Amino acid sequence: MKPAEAPFAGRVARAFGDTIARLHARIGGDPSASRIVERWAQQLWSDADAGHVCVEVADDDERRQLGASPVVDVAPGVHEAPLVLDGDALYLQRLWRAEALLAERVVALDAPAPLAEAGVVADAVDSLFEPAEADDAQRCALLRALGHRLTLLSGGPGTGKTTTLARLLVAFARLAPDARVAFAAPTGKAAARLGQSLSDQLARFDPAGELRARLPRAGTTLHRLLGLRANAVAAASAAMPLDYDLVIVDEASMLDVEIAAALVAAIGSNGRLVLAGDRDQLASVEAGAVFADLCASVSDATVQLLRNHRQKDAAHIVELAAQVRDGGSGTVTLRWPGPIGYFRADPAAIVDDALAEWAEVREAIEARAAPAKVLGACERHRVLTAMREGPLGSVALNRRIASAVRRAAGASPRTSTASGAGGTGTGTGARTGTSTSTVGSPFAQWYPGRLVLVTVNRPALGLFNGDVGLCLPRPDVGAEASDDLVVAFAGESEARLFPVAQMPACEDAWAMTVHKAQGSEFESVALVLAPPGHPLNTRELVYTGITRARSRLTIWAEPEVVWQAALSRTLRRGRLAQRLLEQNRRSSSYKT
Repeated sequence: MKPAEAPFAGRVARAFGDTIARLHARIGGDPSASRIVERWAQQLWSDADAGHVCVEVADDDERRQLGASPVVDVAPGVHEAPLVLDGDALYLQRLWRAEALLAERVVALDAPAPLAEAGVVADAVDSLFEPAEADDAQRCALLRALGHRLTLLSGGPGTGKTTTLARLLVAFARLAPDARVAFAAPTGKAAARLGQSLSDQLARFDPAGELRARLPRAGTTLHRLLGLRANAVAAASAAMPLDYDLVIVDEASMLDVEIAAALVAAIGSNGRLVLAGDRDQLASVEAGAVFADLCASVSDATVQLLRNHRQKDAAHIVELAAQVRDGGSGTVTLRWPGPIGYFRADPAAIVDDALAEWAEVREAIEARAAPAKVLGACERHRVLTAMREGPLGSVALNRRIASAVRRAAGASPRTSTASGAGGTGTGTGARTGTSTSTVGSPFAQWYPGRLVLVTVNRPALGLFNGDVGLCLPRPDVGAEASDDLVVAFAGESEARLFPVAQMPACEDAWAMTVHKAQGSEFESVALVLAPPGHPLNTRELVYTGITRARSRLTIWAEPEVVWQAALSRTLRRGRLAQRLLEQNRRSSSYKT
């Protein structure tokens, strides 16, 4: 493959390696070490792009040559060189700083902080449980969060994480009436879902609304909470101190090492932090597997929820998810649950199945049903893929589904001129401020029934990366404007409608990657795995895809592919667990 044809990420990695080698030579580095510096810098960038925090340099001679280079800092934090060699681990400077700070602040945060006398706290907790719904793990989680500054709450779908958080909010508001509370998530979609879920649960525990009036009405993204620019590198020093007594973060498995460091560093001296998520899900698309590492290393702060409260009618999904999650020993024989269908991964068959599921939505659109009702129908089913590219990837499947939906909608190849109308992730024309959407243009054609995924954050509009909307005819216009289109998004009480002209960059969403689906759940899921032996078929990806389904699951792969994936765990290279151990030892020695 010629360099010009190489993937973009590979070209960026080579450019980084070349830049570091040039810098090494310019500031007096040993010329004989230039090639070694270049090679390791390139490898480091590639591995960071793949989610690793550091790379291991096993060769003693190469470590010596790297350590002697002026672009490599062997006394981290002193010279601020672009690279850091810490023992046998080579880091980008920013990732080393984030990992070191995260470990230091986590150890400091993991401390007792009783909100009241033990008996008072226990009574407050017990008052939130009926005898028939006693759950020891949930009760332990509440006692932990009300008595300590750091709590890690892990559990799969249906194990009661949101219910536990709602109980915590009520207990906290009763014991600390003047306390300030915030809850957030890594993405706008997850934050909105958290806010709605907590609101529903709080209505149960606080029917009069007395306590809810003192709590936030909605969640926010971590970037907004920390005062960071959207998509900016989350340098811990950039985060403003948080003036909150309790910060709750959901979907914590999506935290990368930099945003996690910024978050923990921003917790005030009297604040407490609760991280909730599923340690077995996919880690962040950025560097690090922070939540899994924290749950494994800070065991005293970790509460694992295992009892399923919701999927009693979908025990087959729970069963398969548990087998995949626990498949690391390699000794368990796959017992395929009968209600879960599996089929050979054929693109045409996958599309036909998706269109059959889409029939209800099309009928609702044709009947001019209320936008909220149509949105409810289109959120019941989703195709989730392991890959983005290739015949089984989300892009190709979306293209085929879109063509069929467009034909069914009777959409002609008309154009629409819209300022800001998003296309396939390209956004609006920077020079003209308008875009003309035609077949084959980089801007998507808008038509009734088009399902889209927002790919950028637009806080001014209340739209965030990951939000899913549906293109509909305007419901409030007369016959003379019946062709006007809007994009409907779920709201607290009714759908939010946006003219096509206001839409930020977006892409088709009938099929989405499992990564994009994190933080979402659907009644029915069609999970499309990669071909046998593909590196994307991992335990974390399959487990995450399975647990997006609430009641019905179809897998487009042979059972053997599922089981091979269960035996393939994704490992993220980093030294967070080791640093936490060292920090704990250092902290203990200081106390004694």
